[in-house]
Amino acid sequence: MDRPADLAGVERAANSQIGMIDYGILGAGPAGLSMALFLQGTSEVLEADDHPGGHSASFFDEGFTFDFGPHIMFSKNKPVLQFMIDSLAGNVHQCRRKNVVSFRNRLVKYPFENALASLPLEDNLACLKGYVFNPYKVKYPQPANLREWLLATFGEGICERYLFPYNEKVWNVPVEDLSMLWADRIPNPDPEDILKSAIGYETEGYLHQLHYHYPRRGGYQAISESWAKRVPVTYQFRVQSLERRGASWLVHDGRQTREYRQLVSTLPIQQVATMTNLEIPAEVRAAIDGLIVNPMFIISLGIRGTDAEQYTAIYFPEPEFLVNRVSFPATFSPENAPPGAYSIQAEITCRKDSATWAMSDAAILDHVIEGLVSRGIIVSRDAVVYRNVQRKNYSYVVYDRHYAENTRLIREWFPRHGLHLAGRFGFVEYANVDGILIRNLEIASQLNGRPVSVHAGSVIK
Repeated sequence: MDRPADLAGVERAANSQIGMIDYGILGAGPAGLSMALFLQGTSEVLEADDHPGGHSASFFDEGFTFDFGPHIMFSKNKPVLQFMIDSLAGNVHQCRRKNVVSFRNRLVKYPFENALASLPLEDNLACLKGYVFNPYKVKYPQPANLREWLLATFGEGICERYLFPYNEKVWNVPVEDLSMLWADRIPNPDPEDILKSAIGYETEGYLHQLHYHYPRRGGYQAISESWAKRVPVTYQFRVQSLERRGASWLVHDGRQTREYRQLVSTLPIQQVATMTNLEIPAEVRAAIDGLIVNPMFIISLGIRGTDAEQYTAIYFPEPEFLVNRVSFPATFSPENAPPGAYSIQAEITCRKDSATWAMSDAAILDHVIEGLVSRGIIVSRDAVVYRNVQRKNYSYVVYDRHYAENTRLIREWFPRHGLHLAGRFGFVEYANVDGILIRNLEIASQLNGRPVSVHAGSVIK
């Protein structure tokens, strides 16, 4: 894939005539690039890699296209979604969700509560009974944590069979230690839909993500590629230190130095805290140390043959299989696999100090392939024609019970020193790209001193 033009040299030449660059933006993922689009004044994006995309980048090998973890385009915010779609200038593929949940050796339609009739009869009854005759609605009128909210909302049957084991598997903390903030991401089920689903009526849940978009060519990185062509980016600039000197910031990579009036960082806040010469108060350092951001294995497989089912994702609540979700990149776009093949990508989240993270790549690969074959998702080991294991040290931001206070301290302190935080790991927020854009519009509006919005592929400042 052709690299976008590096406009940084031209931009710096122009800025040398008018003074210091206003904003240095660290990271050319969707967060950093969109911030450069939204901010008024001069800016430069610094990126350690030789391509844009960050956490939402893609890689290309043997005719396959994989993202570093699955990403799709959907949003309740229609202008933001349209902005993303328009950014691709027609390079778009639209799909309809076909997600399923692995449960007792069968695949059940997602969301789980919208497919109760697909469960064994005793499980269907337990889930329906727990939802209709739910004592937790009275017991937890004001839930204090996610466990209490899930019980009050869905009932014990659905929680015990799916919601508790799946959430604990993904977040790697007891569900009672998860903050109520996460409840905002989970829609309340429609009571009539639950009843219908239990007797076999076809129902749908989470309608805002029922239809989604994805770049036809170039993987999810294609969005970042488009934005990178519109803003100045310097690649292969790996930040080593951030020095506050007077009213400006100096950014060093060991070879050269950039100077800016203010910084916007999308780098993990844990890394930023070790790079800066700012005297960070003890309570803010404690807040940073108290954050939980779990790593993830990304296992990418190429499969010989035709994918008859065309699933978009499968969720695995069972604890004996380390994978929490698999997705199907060639369903997102047919251009993501070569002729005669399709692809599967598995995710395993864990704690950095866990036995799982200490496993070798070979052992992880063997476990994933064996688990998919035993569940009939891959016909045989011989069908696997491509294998790749990636490790991402920062992946899942965990909303534990201390998350709200920790992030409040961090988000209040750093901007006061001209270092603004953005993105999943800078702002420390488990957000999809649409959520990052919405947050960046808020931040940019504050920095610009006037509202910023997106409309029909353009930014209005």
